Amino acid sequence: MTTESDVADRARASQFHSSPALHAADDFLSREFLLVAACCRWPPSAVRDAAIRTAATGAVDWIRFLQLVQRHRVAGLVHDALSPAGIKPPSPIAENLAAQARRIARHNLFLAAETVRLQHSLETVDIPALVLKGVPLAQLAYGSLKIKHARDIDLLVPPNRVEAALRILGHEGYALSYPAEYLSDTQRRAVLRYAREVILVSEGNNSPLELQWRLTNNPLLLKGVDAYSTPQSVYISEDVSVRTLAREDLFAYLCAHGAQHAWSRLKWLADVNALIATGAADSVHLYRHAQERGVGVCAGQTLLLCHRLFDLILPAALTDEIQSDSRSQRLATIAVQTMADPYAEAEAGRSLLGVTRVMLAQFLLGRGWAFYVAECRVASVRILDLIDLPLPPSLHFLYPLLRLPLWLWRRAMSAIGHKR
Repeated sequence: MTTESDVADRARASQFHSSPALHAADDFLSREFLLVAACCRWPPSAVRDAAIRTAATGAVDWIRFLQLVQRHRVAGLVHDALSPAGIKPPSPIAENLAAQARRIARHNLFLAAETVRLQHSLETVDIPALVLKGVPLAQLAYGSLKIKHARDIDLLVPPNRVEAALRILGHEGYALSYPAEYLSDTQRRAVLRYAREVILVSEGNNSPLELQWRLTNNPLLLKGVDAYSTPQSVYISEDVSVRTLAREDLFAYLCAHGAQHAWSRLKWLADVNALIATGAADSVHLYRHAQERGVGVCAGQTLLLCHRLFDLILPAALTDEIQSDSRSQRLATIAVQTMADPYAEAEAGRSLLGVTRVMLAQFLLGRGWAFYVAECRVASVRILDLIDLPLPPSLHFLYPLLRLPLWLWRRAMSAIGHKR
């Protein structure tokens, strides 16, 4: 039964949907992108089915549709959504989606077992470790391991336990991959100081693992959220659980993570939307907590995008507050443009415009001179520079001056290698 409150919320949502800042980005959204976005709504409902049928009206370029599904890594969601809505893609497309969905389900089962094993190995030797995204988020957001695409395992440990964690993970069959397969003592100290993560790869199955000791490069984002933060246990079977960030901190982290990448993958936004959609009544509480953690702008951008693309309904007062923040509006527009950029990837892609857009967006994620100074420091030092030219700490002030020459040198070496 539709109440007067429901009608009012829908009317307010319609006004929110026509936000001028986001309306300017509508020209970038193809029919195929809108169909993919409609399939990413959660939870399943008649409203979602209707949105999918509306988006599928007219001629759909199914090849382009499949390319978008793959780029945004949402095959599980799309496969789950099309059939209930009565949409039947051409057989080759449908078979491809079904095959991807099966691979996602199988891979997630492997990741679940591996996540439990690695977290237990670290905590057995008193290394606090929280699992980020991945398996616990799949369970919290979708109640299943069959839908969410997960490529790797993300573990958060304290900065002073990174070395010990690397040793344990080495014993468990994982070897360094990024920023290099081998780090000297000088390089390792520089990476621990300036970076926030390294990537390891399983020697047995080539599965990646991201070991993080900070959640953001800028210390003023996600203030107070670390490996010692209050956790929540997420059961992935009747008697097996993993530990991740508590709900409020998890929401704040997901907002910051997506914002730092300009939401270039739709799956990140779909996961946040699914996490809060069934409990949208607490969106004000989550938004306030994000503000306390220094990522209120990121949270505002996230909620704007969830409404724009997934029709998330928010309380009227919160709608007005977010709409009045021009910074969140601008970031939402940048995110829509980045999502629709055919070259955009997780690291801003191959287009110069995309790279520039995402880099500039980083300076909109916080407020105050301290934030901008910290962001300038982050932008001035590139991790690969630390690897290519390891300097003693007393000479680290040279890295900002060397960033452009080193970048030009790498581009030149890449071009020479490509020609060969």
